[in-house]
Amino acid sequence: MLYLRGKHYSNMAEEYGWLKIVAKQHDDWITIVRSFGEYNYCEDIVQEAYICLIKYATPEKIIKGNKVSRGYMFFTLRSLYYQYYNKKKKVRKVSIDDDDNYLQIPHEDSIDENEAFNRICELVDGVADEWNWYDRKLWKLYSQTDMSMRKLAAETKISWVSIYNSLKHLKQDLRNKLQEDYEDYKNKDYDRI
Repeated sequence: MLYLRGKHYSNMAEEYGWLKIVAKQHDDWITIVRSFGEYNYCEDIVQEAYICLIKYATPEKIIKGNKVSRGYMFFTLRSLYYQYYNKKKKVRKVSIDDDDNYLQIPHEDSIDENEAFNRICELVDGVADEWNWYDRKLWKLYSQTDMSMRKLAAETKISWVSIYNSLKHLKQDLRNKLQEDYEDYKNKDYDRI
């Protein structure tokens, strides 16, 4: 007897028999994923779609009148493709045979620029340390993550207007306190920072 996720396999075969109807159009699903531009992992994405259907869908959502809803499958496959694409985009593949991957020491002028940039960042951190804890946390979330103000509002349950106003005041505080240093940085007067 085969058990999977605490269920007897024969019960699962009865419970997910509708998935056989969906799988009959397997080649169509692969063609859809290939139309997105993915040829190497199209089979895997379709298999992931089957798993998602088992986890999140019901037969009523997918099968209407003994026909599979192509729209539902299209959006499921597209969503999984975008998830795969975004994960793949974050990974940078490096060939060891490529000459571009050797460590290159920057020129002397860019070292000065990097040091000046680091000093500016330290000054920003110093100004941020003077703020109250709410402003420090908000600034950290905003500046060190890729979340937009609306995303921050949704995640923290703080109104986006409050976040906008707080960040506007924080940026103004930074401008007032670090304007000279930033101007020196822009004018390449790195030794004055």
